[in-house]
Amino acid sequence: MRLFIKNRTPARETAGGGKLNLLLSGFSRQDVVPVDDIVRSIDLLPSFHLEGLREIAYLPEYAASGFFCNGFFRGEPKGEFVQRERRIFVYHFDGPAMFFQMLHHEIAHFVFFQVIGSRVKKRWVTEVFPGSSCVTAYGRVNPWEDFAETYAYYVLHRRVLEKELPEKHAFMREYVFSGSPENLKESDREETG
Repeated sequence: MRLFIKNRTPARETAGGGKLNLLLSGFSRQDVVPVDDIVRSIDLLPSFHLEGLREIAYLPEYAASGFFCNGFFRGEPKGEFVQRERRIFVYHFDGPAMFFQMLHHEIAHFVFFQVIGSRVKKRWVTEVFPGSSCVTAYGRVNPWEDFAETYAYYVLHRRVLEKELPEKHAFMREYVFSGSPENLKESDREETG
């Protein structure tokens, strides 16, 4: 197990206080991706994207069985974000590229459901996603899968995203990664309080 402690980014400081206390567990049981590479990859993300996420765990023995999603059968998941636990579980990956795509995809689900504000989510769901091209076929399943795939591409393949889908690239830059307080869930609470 490794407790992940990260310095705050300037964007986080502008968005208010908070504390990062993220546990990485189980990854020493695999030899596909060095744990230090996982830590370095997570360290590239803004702290405010991770605050409140409790754990990223490698649990190959607990993979869920396949299921239907929007009428399509999905095989056994390789990983998942469990919202009520604020944890990401990684079950299987074939290589580093697949792992990092999946890791950032699952972190993006946390960001979508727990970090960004309702106005930003609504804009993605009602204005950006409908009728748009998606970075992957899986992104076509629904708006939050498209968000997760787009987020992963923004982190891992930013120039490709900027060239192929400039509107989605700009959305990620301006609304998701900027750290602007009005884009975060905290601003939802301030408006209702």
